[in-house]
Formats: sequence, structure tokens, C-alpha cells
Amino acid sequence: MGTVYGANYTKALAGDPSDRLGAEYGGRVKAIHDSYTFASAGTGTIVVVGVLKPGEVYVDGFIHGADLGSATTLQMGISGATDKFLAATVFTTANQVTACRATAGLGYKNDTAADIPIIITTGTEEATGAIEVVIFKASR
Repeated sequence: MGTVYGANYTKALAGDPSDRLGAEYGGRVKAIHDSYTFASAGTGTIVVVGVLKPGEVYVDGFIHGADLGSATTLQMGISGATDKFLAATVFTTANQVTACRATAGLGYKNDTAADIPIIITTGTEEATGAIEVVIFKASR
């Protein structure tokens, strides 16, 4: 048995500064909290609930919601990948808490020079009721 290092830890140890990590190793975790009350919001309604600034990494998140309708779904992601953090999930139970940790989104880093809004999109049928959103992200 030997000692091995994870992919990000190996990059952090690399001698070449271009291989060094930002928020992925030794970053600070920040929380975003937001809320929104839907009032018969139609399918495809987009609610912006946060932002990943350049260099920030999505760590985790969850949505705490009301019974939004008989088959109402929500998904959370970014423009062009609206389900990056949460695939379409039914919100039909009062006080439902759903983790937003789709594999494609965990550890997602904004490696652009622009802010990337984090959005929730309604689907299936109209939504009525309140949600609370908490997002954890890491920054340098």
C-alpha cells in the first residue's frame, strides 16, 4: 500500500504556477440564500437565485419548497444547462427539501471572465407557492 494523491491535491502540489488551483483547494465556502413566491407561474419561468463569479466553484445547494402544484417540477442550473445542479424534480410535498447536487454540477467552476447566473426553471405545469434556496460556493 502506498500513498496516493487526489487530482486536485496533485495540481496544488505542482511546481508550475499554471497548474495551481483556485477555489478547488483551500478556497473559502460562501453561502447564498434567496427566496421566491410563485403566483401561477407558467412553465419555463426563470428565477435567478444567485451567481458564480469568475473562479468560483459550485459546492452544493438545496431548495426548500411548498407544495407548488399537483405535478410541478423545478430544475436548477445555468443558461444553456438548466439542469446542471438539479434535474427536473417534482415539488408536490409541503416543506420538501431537495438537494441540488447533480453529478455534472458538483465542482463546476466558472472559468470565464463573466458572472454566471444560477437559475431555477419551472416545468410541467404552473407553480404556486414559496421556495427558499441555499447555495454553497467556494472562492479563493
